[in-house]
Amino acid sequence: MFPYPYERRSGRDRRSGADRRKIGEGESYPFSDEEMDAEESEEKAAQMRLHLGDLWNHKGKELFRTHRYPEAKEALLKAVEIKPELADAWYVIACIESMKSEKEGALSKLRKAIELEPGYKEKARTQSYFKKLKGDVDFERLIQ
Repeated sequence: MFPYPYERRSGRDRRSGADRRKIGEGESYPFSDEEMDAEESEEKAAQMRLHLGDLWNHKGKELFRTHRYPEAKEALLKAVEIKPELADAWYVIACIESMKSEKEGALSKLRKAIELEPGYKEKARTQSYFKKLKGDVDFERLIQ
């Protein structure tokens, strides 16, 4: 049995073009032929931007996991540009900058991550990404 809403007898789709287009319509399809007012259009665009921020965040964390740090930092910066409340993206950027011995950048990104989610204080104390900052007065003050 085919998972399609029509009967299929051969490899060729025998429905008309209009019938094929109807399959994609509905709430899950983000675009339609209907006219939208400006407010609704802006709302949909904002929702899509938020999803785009999450996608850049996911890509950046995956690149970080595979040790591709410059690419990861670039993707994560795009994510926080689109969606500044992504605490985990700020934290991973801080990890990358700490490993590159960029103290000021790492501390500012870590501060932002902690402001958004205080649990990153404890995480920064225990993870080895910040071993170059251990003993630094500003870093120790930040994670206290």
